[in-house]
Amino acid sequence: MPVQQLEESPDAVSVAAETSILGACLLATAAYDPVAAAMQVLSKEGDWYRPHHETIWRAIVTLHSKGKPTGVPMVESELRRTGELNKIGGFVQLSQIAQQACTSVEVMHYAEIVHGYARLRRYQEALVRGMQTSRQVDPVSVNEAIAAHQAELEHIAADESSDDGLFGRFGDGLEAHMDGLETTLEAAAITGLTDLDAALKMLPGNIIMVAGRPAMGKSAMTLGVALANAASGRPTLVHSIEMGKHEVTNRVLASKSRVALHHLMEGGPAITESDWTRIARRLPDLETMPLWMDYTPRVTPGLVRTRINSLIRQTGKAPLVIIDYVQLMHTDQRNPRQSNYDRVSEVSRELKLLAEDTGAVILCCAQLNRGSEHREGKVPQTSDLRDSGQLEQDASGIILLHRDDAYTPESPRAGESDLILSKNRNGPTCTITVAHQFHYSRLRDMSQQDEPNM
Repeated sequence: MPVQQLEESPDAVSVAAETSILGACLLATAAYDPVAAAMQVLSKEGDWYRPHHETIWRAIVTLHSKGKPTGVPMVESELRRTGELNKIGGFVQLSQIAQQACTSVEVMHYAEIVHGYARLRRYQEALVRGMQTSRQVDPVSVNEAIAAHQAELEHIAADESSDDGLFGRFGDGLEAHMDGLETTLEAAAITGLTDLDAALKMLPGNIIMVAGRPAMGKSAMTLGVALANAASGRPTLVHSIEMGKHEVTNRVLASKSRVALHHLMEGGPAITESDWTRIARRLPDLETMPLWMDYTPRVTPGLVRTRINSLIRQTGKAPLVIIDYVQLMHTDQRNPRQSNYDRVSEVSRELKLLAEDTGAVILCCAQLNRGSEHREGKVPQTSDLRDSGQLEQDASGIILLHRDDAYTPESPRAGESDLILSKNRNGPTCTITVAHQFHYSRLRDMSQQDEPNM
């Protein structure tokens, strides 16, 4: 029964297409394998309108994955084994479906019809859930509800069942890859620290962790990275969960203008005429910088995805995203019984997926446990990452911050911070020493620490 001749409801068209595909699969032979073609488009579950069609498809996929035939007798045997044969209508139903098989060249076309209608149903269901949520949500949580709904719609739009060219024969793309090797690979984002940029190439889809004990300078470093990256013309997004707008703005002004942070925090007469002059010189650049700030207290991966997609639409480029800090993030699904370990693990996995989906670089601050404080020299290790080993696994790069003068104020290395690059998929692992100027809320290259006043 050709789908094109039906003048019925969309559901009827979807059912007819499903029957045609299953019929073809039930007539498969060693030389003719429509199952593989259908599997390129259809997921194992969720794409089928009729439940018994999905049950038959599940049996076909099970047999196909074991290298067994998918003809009517074998599928009947598999359904009998699972106790589902009577549920789908028995041998008679399988025989009737086989009689409605489409041709081999039509399988992919019909599979796309089935998948398209499945996406349409998911879209409709998401809209219904959105309406239901809008009736129940309290006014304080409106933004969260909208962000969650947007994330769901974007997930549907992304259509993750499609391989988008991710599957294929190795040799097909080899020549293009060889041509690409002639071009120097450029980082998608920069840190503004010369030696660190030389060692750490932040590529699209990368997750970078900046980890340290409290007061080691994580926020100062990542905010400096945000400013340097934005100053280079690259879009940059900062999710400041720990600090509010007032504190972050003062830190930015202090860092860019070289005005003492405590002057700005105190305000009034504490800000000198010289301070005002320095700030005025930097304001034009700060006002036009492609830097976006988000002070939302409850940040989820869904909200981050929404912000990234918004900036991509505005700028045409995937941004550098900074999250300060990752252990304060929430999951998109509220689960009061979820442990901190499970929550951080889920957040880490979701951030990794959205970085790969959008091409954004995500730089996360992370807290370390007290392990380093019981270690000689107090030097941190990757295993000190708090709450989840998933952070270590998902990160493309891990930077551990260490200051000797934090533990020994009279240290000969006072004013120095070590950036321990303990994991680096895109380059070497090493330790880079920079100067910390926390009175300006920033880190600098050692060669820049004595720069003249502006």
